[in-house]
Amino acid sequence: MGLVVLAPTCQSGITQRGPYPIEIFSEMHYSQAYKNQEPPRLNPAVNSEAYKTPDNQTSSPNMALNMEEEYVYDPIIGAEIYRVNCSFCHGLKGMGDGTVAAHISSEDSFFATTPTEEVLGSGSGPYKAVPQLHNIMERYDGGRDSAVNRLNQMLSQESGSVQLGPMPSFLWVFTEDQRKQVIDFIVDENQGLASSSY
Repeated sequence: MGLVVLAPTCQSGITQRGPYPIEIFSEMHYSQAYKNQEPPRLNPAVNSEAYKTPDNQTSSPNMALNMEEEYVYDPIIGAEIYRVNCSFCHGLKGMGDGTVAAHISSEDSFFATTPTEEVLGSGSGPYKAVPQLHNIMERYDGGRDSAVNRLNQMLSQESGSVQLGPMPSFLWVFTEDQRKQVIDFIVDENQGLASSSY
C-alpha cells in the first residue's frame, strides 16, 4: 500500500521539487556524508609544489603559485601578427609598399578628402607615404631601444591621435603580449623585418 501511495512522487529516483527535478542518487553521491563512495584521488606528481593562495602563505609572496607565464618572443607568432594586421599597409617586408599603400597616399583617399574628428589631420591633403618599418632602427638615433619605444607608442595610441594619421588604433586590438611579439618581430635582425634574409 505504501508503494502505491509513493509511486506518483518518485520516478526512478527523480523527485520534482521546484523548477527542476532533483536527482536523488547523484545528489547523495556528491554529499560530504557519502564521500567514502568517491573513487580514490590521484597522488600529486613527485617533486610538485603545492598550490598556496595568498591567504594561506607562510612566508613570502613567492610561495604562491605564479599563474602568469613569462613572455617569450617567437618570430613565427610575431610574423603572423604582422602579416594579418600590418602588411596590407607597410608591406610584407616592411618596405611601405602594402596593397593599400598607394591608396593611402592618394589625393582621392578618405584621409585626404574628408576631415573627421576621429582622425586628426584628415581632410588636409594626401598622406605623404606609408612608413617603412624594415629600417626603423636606422631612422632613430637611439637604435633598437628608440625604435621599440616608438613602435610601442604607436601601437598604444587611442583612436584620434594626431600621431597615428590614417593608421587605425591597435590599442584594443592587441594584447600586451601580441604587441610585444609584433614589435620584437619588426626589430628582429635575425628572423624579422630588420634581417636582410627575411
